[in-house]
Amino acid sequence: MRRFVRTILKIVGVLLAFVAVLASYLAITFFNDQKIQVEDQKLMVKSDEELIGEHLYIDRGGEEPIDVNFYARTTSEKLPLVINIHGGAFIAGDADTLDTQSDRISKNWNVNVATVNYKLNWDRYDKPYAVTEIADTVGYFVARSDQYHVDPERIFLLGYSAGGYYAMAATAELAKDNILVAGQVLCYAFLGGMVDTYNSLDASVKKRIPPALFVLAGDEPIGKGSLGYEEVLRASGIHTDVKVYGGVLHGFIEENNPEYAQLHEKNRSSKSPEAEIVARDAEAYIKAWIYAKR
Repeated sequence: MRRFVRTILKIVGVLLAFVAVLASYLAITFFNDQKIQVEDQKLMVKSDEELIGEHLYIDRGGEEPIDVNFYARTTSEKLPLVINIHGGAFIAGDADTLDTQSDRISKNWNVNVATVNYKLNWDRYDKPYAVTEIADTVGYFVARSDQYHVDPERIFLLGYSAGGYYAMAATAELAKDNILVAGQVLCYAFLGGMVDTYNSLDASVKKRIPPALFVLAGDEPIGKGSLGYEEVLRASGIHTDVKVYGGVLHGFIEENNPEYAQLHEKNRSSKSPEAEIVARDAEAYIKAWIYAKR
């Protein structure tokens, strides 16, 4: 009996030692991951000298100014405006990571582009706060369409992952204020809860929701989950299109921007020469979709 008890105690001791080692490993891994995320967040930010776009601060009275990068074509003609919205799981990311891309699509698509450095989901800032920042940015350019050479009837919201959520939610918020956008482009968007949000809108507001393009990275779950919203829009008579790119990962469009090259490998698993080719093809597809809506 004593031998049996000693054997059990040895086994328990080994198990406890294993659990302690595992817990220590997980704690170190978590700490290192947090450290990497903090370092990468800093690396995402460009100085005004490094930034290609024009740095603007949109005043909102009692609220904090909205931090925006603007990419304008040199023309007196009023052009479409694309609001380009970064992702980052609501708690990370920066508009500066879209700097090179925004400059490129402004030139290639012959559009004005604005990126919104919305407040991340920390402290007193939550998703609705960021939604109002993006909606107010659209309102700012609509009210100053002559100054910025923006066609207020050709404004498109383009978002990636969490940015897709903000593109959709801001579109709905603008529709409530009778500010109509021409289209919403939702790239592998996280749209949890947005079907309920749409269903809660008044019938008159639903009629103002514009066509939507859903861009997916294969069968990955986040983007695939956005198709519930696509079905609801389609059932309501709103035109939708779905474009699926196989062989690429979530984040493949924006994470193949040059700004991601300096970040840690773990945080840019979707970046590769092959994925960059697909990303450019996706941009060309989005351009064609936007032009068809112009």
